Amino acid sequence: MIVIERAARQAMMLGATHAGLAVSNTSTALIHGLSRPIGAFFHVPHGLSNAMLLPLVTEYSLSAAPAGYAAAARALGWATGATGDEEAGRALVRGFRDLNDRLKVPTPKAYGLDEDTYFRLRPEMASQALASGTPGNNPRIPTEDEIVRLYEIAWDGGQLARDNVA
Repeated sequence: MIVIERAARQAMMLGATHAGLAVSNTSTALIHGLSRPIGAFFHVPHGLSNAMLLPLVTEYSLSAAPAGYAAAARALGWATGATGDEEAGRALVRGFRDLNDRLKVPTPKAYGLDEDTYFRLRPEMASQALASGTPGNNPRIPTEDEIVRLYEIAWDGGQLARDNVA
């Protein structure tokens, strides 16, 4: 039992170190900017609110860095080298959605956030997200109105393509 616990702790520390190195070298981007106000206003753990937003923010960002997102899909085994960048990017979004489904990551609505408060606070959350500076690190930099719309779509796990928003 002690050996398993030690191995688990070692793996967690290594994962945290890799994450810290990645953030130190690249900074954070749109997902963190959108996630932080959800945590601040609704006390959702940061990692969970990031997971809630990951597929949507990835879908939003695809057009600005198709080769990078395609490379991520290929590295995760969700696309092959023969898959074109656009299709590989869509596979990445599908992969994140499937992962969230398997892990039972809730939407803000399913998590039980108060709908009236959430929708009333969208402009303030968008303003705070932009003020954090992290959206400026994203491949596609959103306007405040686009962030408000992303919060609307995220409420029940919507998709840009499904909601006819590009």
